[in-house]
Amino acid sequence: MRWNLTVFFLALFACVSYGLYQLSYEVQQLEDDLAGLRRGIENNHEAVKVLEAEWAYQNRPDVLQALAARHLPLLLIAPYQVAALDDIPVRGAGGGAPEMRVPVPRSRPGRGLRDRQAPPGSLHLASFSHGTERDEGVQ
Repeated sequence: MRWNLTVFFLALFACVSYGLYQLSYEVQQLEDDLAGLRRGIENNHEAVKVLEAEWAYQNRPDVLQALAARHLPLLLIAPYQVAALDDIPVRGAGGGAPEMRVPVPRSRPGRGLRDRQAPPGSLHLASFSHGTERDEGVQ
């Protein structure tokens, strides 16, 4: 009987030892994975900080103005191109469609505008013309 108990406890001891051995290596592997993940997270935090600094650098007003001038062909609106409030049609009491009138620029549109200097940059001044003339670019 003693012999059977000794063999049983030796087998149990061997199984438990093997299980703990495997468990310790699995725990070491998981700790290595965790350390790698933490290094990856730290690297990502550093990359985010670098990208935020680059974003702040690229969002400077002078850079944005240069990009807008290059990619957005904006037209300046002359004061004579703005219609008066009286030119907007008023709805009638019946709720029907109002009479449509197209606002026409005021007479003598260029008066007083010749003395002004052109704004810096590559902006274009929009102009109203009755004939087939094209808009003039201001450089």
